Amino acid sequence: MKKLLILGILFSFSSNLFAQPEVKIPFSTAISAHIVKYNQKIDDAYKDKDLERAGFLFDSLVRNHLNGTYMDNFSLNTLKGDPILLRDYEKPMFLITYAAWCVPGIGEIPALNDLADKFHDQLDFVVLFWDTKENLKSKEKEYTQNIQLVYVNEKTNQDSNIINKLKHALGFPMMYFMDQDKKVLDIRKIETHHSSETLTNSYNIHFNSLSKGVSLLIADLDAKGLLEGDENDESDQEGSDKRRGKKSKKSKEELDEEGRTAEERKIDEEYERYKREKDSLKNNRRKNNG
Repeated sequence: MKKLLILGILFSFSSNLFAQPEVKIPFSTAISAHIVKYNQKIDDAYKDKDLERAGFLFDSLVRNHLNGTYMDNFSLNTLKGDPILLRDYEKPMFLITYAAWCVPGIGEIPALNDLADKFHDQLDFVVLFWDTKENLKSKEKEYTQNIQLVYVNEKTNQDSNIINKLKHALGFPMMYFMDQDKKVLDIRKIETHHSSETLTNSYNIHFNSLSKGVSLLIADLDAKGLLEGDENDESDQEGSDKRRGKKSKKSKEELDEEGRTAEERKIDEEYERYKREKDSLKNNRRKNNG
């Protein structure tokens, strides 16, 4: 009996020595395997006008089947220069899929611009338009230079399989958060609000929503030890950061009791102010209507 146990342990140990590396499941494979069933269920939810269930189904699809997959490589067209492959981007990616005819919230692009200006040293901010070069040119001036605008014409792009999945399976506008290896960390829908919202309120809504994606990517970098400071001394690093407009790294000592950085605290505080203002407006409207 002891001999069998020892042999079993040795067999298990030798199997681990020759264990295969992680199987990288392509995003297109995962979405193809689950999209039909998902569409059937979500169609039923919309027929029943059950928006809460529709949201739950989307979150479940992403959480259980798409997160952890690897985005397929495909070609992206730039406004200037040659096409670029998705895998040519070396940093973690904040990707938004869009179209020129989509109408963003009034504060959405300003909020995205501010985040890109602050975190572009750590992340690649990319807005992908399912459109033509001519239509994209009219949008260029709205975005900061720290956001890379690219486009894909479905009729001419050779990577039709992944393009079809990205554009039609989940729809757009959509946000994809990927690490530096293009592993999908999360997929989220763009926040929406009523068209009557003021610029300030719209900005706060979108800044809070978009910043959660930034926090996810930064946290992943931190967990992998890729946010550690350079070997240069502190004064040289600060000088370099100022010259490059780089966001200073947050040390663990700067985290509050809830594990948030100063930037995350600021975001939370801004959102709390927004909620108080919104609740106050609702109460005033009730009083005026009452």
